[in-house]
Amino acid sequence: MSRRPALAMVSTRSDDADEPELADTPSAPAAAQTASVVAELTGADLSTPLTVEQLPTPYDVDESVTRPLSDREREHLAVCEQALRGFRRSVIVAGKALEVISRARLYRETHRTFADYVAEVWEMKRAHAYRMIEAWRPAALVSPIGDIPEGQARELAPVLKQYGPEATVALYREVRELRGERRVTAADLAEARAVLPPPQRLARPEQVRDVLTVAVREGRAPRLAPAAPQVPEQVVEERPATDDDRVVHEGAEAIAVLEAAVAQQRQIYDRIGGGVLAAARLYDPGRADYLCRELRQYANRTSYRAGKLTEGDES
Repeated sequence: MSRRPALAMVSTRSDDADEPELADTPSAPAAAQTASVVAELTGADLSTPLTVEQLPTPYDVDESVTRPLSDREREHLAVCEQALRGFRRSVIVAGKALEVISRARLYRETHRTFADYVAEVWEMKRAHAYRMIEAWRPAALVSPIGDIPEGQARELAPVLKQYGPEATVALYREVRELRGERRVTAADLAEARAVLPPPQRLARPEQVRDVLTVAVREGRAPRLAPAAPQVPEQVVEERPATDDDRVVHEGAEAIAVLEAAVAQQRQIYDRIGGGVLAAARLYDPGRADYLCRELRQYANRTSYRAGKLTEGDES
């Protein structure tokens, strides 16, 4: 497939003088005219990198449209590609630019599909391009200056879609606060997102803070738990282990196992309330009844075993 002529834009490279002039590059007056029109539309100086505010708002062009790009669409394409050249690593700017190109089908003069366009022009896989498109809005919400990695922005995208912008910002800020001086990672945000209740049970975005605090306290969000204080290592004189030591060690481990089991039982009790069983039976009665039988069976087994422990018989 033939490539379109080079875009008429003022380069930001400092070593352009050493590069040969392309035969299909428009003359200097034509390039200046294009830059002037784009600057008038967006307020952007194409001799410097663009910001996300200077990019056009994404808009849709139907798949049935096959006509060539209008002058305004060419200007939008020029702005977006200039942004991609200058901000390839910025999920906010590059993601928005890719969304404009994709939804407005600004690639249609030179490429059959958006996937062909990003693969040939930007050496980017279609899946990665769409991940950047999905990530730029949450990234802009929590970090307007763009200092958030793409992986973190992708973890926030489902939160924005399901819970809205205020809850997304609340979750990101609370994770940062819980992490303290430790660096926030995509895994931290994924763990925080996993403990959120269903959207209909989150009455206010402010509840995100309470939800994460409780999850940390109950051990359901270990990555967000405060870092253990650094205790200077003490040299202790070693002595041979005795039977009493073994009993203490095994007993402490057993108590920890029981405490964890009780915490899990509480979580199960809380999670199957609030209409969960009724909703499950409406969705898939057979599967719901099977799972309820399994719950009852293991609850009975747990009760029987706990009774044996109380009587002093672990068999």
